[in-house]
Amino acid sequence: MGIPRYIEQVKKKYGVTSDYTLAKKLKVSQPEANWFRRGKKVPNTAVCIRIANLLEKNPVELLLVAQRDKAPTGEKEHWEMALTAVDVLINVPEHPRYIPQKVQDIGHDLRQLESQMLSYEGNIAYTEMDRILRTTESSVDSIIERWKVWRREGPLFPNYLMGSKFAIKRGVKIRRLFIFTKDQLTKEEKIAEALQVLNDQKLVGVSTFFAFREELGQTLTFQRLAAEYKKQGVKGQINSALFDNEIILFSRSYVEHALGDDGATPPITMIDQLHISWDENHVRDLNPVALFETRYVTEYKAERSLRARLNRRRKGHS
Repeated sequence: MGIPRYIEQVKKKYGVTSDYTLAKKLKVSQPEANWFRRGKKVPNTAVCIRIANLLEKNPVELLLVAQRDKAPTGEKEHWEMALTAVDVLINVPEHPRYIPQKVQDIGHDLRQLESQMLSYEGNIAYTEMDRILRTTESSVDSIIERWKVWRREGPLFPNYLMGSKFAIKRGVKIRRLFIFTKDQLTKEEKIAEALQVLNDQKLVGVSTFFAFREELGQTLTFQRLAAEYKKQGVKGQINSALFDNEIILFSRSYVEHALGDDGATPPITMIDQLHISWDENHVRDLNPVALFETRYVTEYKAERSLRARLNRRRKGHS
């Protein structure tokens, strides 16, 4: 039990040798002091704060210990986790600087959790994507307009792609729909680029689909979905993934950063803002699954799948 340990600290610090003296120190009855000391009763909030003040400790620590002590056996570990978090926050060192920064980041996440949405910017966004994928149990359904992020020099290669391979091996079914525009695939070098992305997905076992924005945009399904994403501040392109039908991930925008100042090296595309939500309204309204059933979506089997659709488009057919 936790509280009796603090009671013993009070007795040692103030030279208390009897329950009578302990009761006076805690400002409770003598029987109560005896029960607290023996772990037969958990003190209330006021007494916990009094013990904390006597020991010059943060009252939150004592309050959490009390909650843990009176929690059912199956729930004690949750209070233990909360107690550990508070202990870290209270005793965080100033150096190395990484530690207080890490604690600050954890605190930022905790404050966001109440809103049922986490938001990240820059490089850490990719780390969170990997974490979600590692915890996924059954399915991932994605739609990607910013398909170039999957190129071999892009930010999702190879970590997130290999993460997909490992998820598939443990039984997760992954579907990704890549949405191209007619202007993106007018030159052979761009077609080869798109094929490389699609083939990489197929190689790791992803069920891969593609569509053209000009056609898909005609459907009420896409129009409704685009409107919902616009309400969430998504700028133009839709890039999202639904995990286990319970958590939705989407990016609001992307930015490009140059590696050097010479202008010779192509810039790196990075997620500017990534949002992760498990709010049931977001999961319902931003769900991309219905798009896979529209007539303009084609499953990618091999190179001829994409080229056949391109040839049809050039001839003016859908």
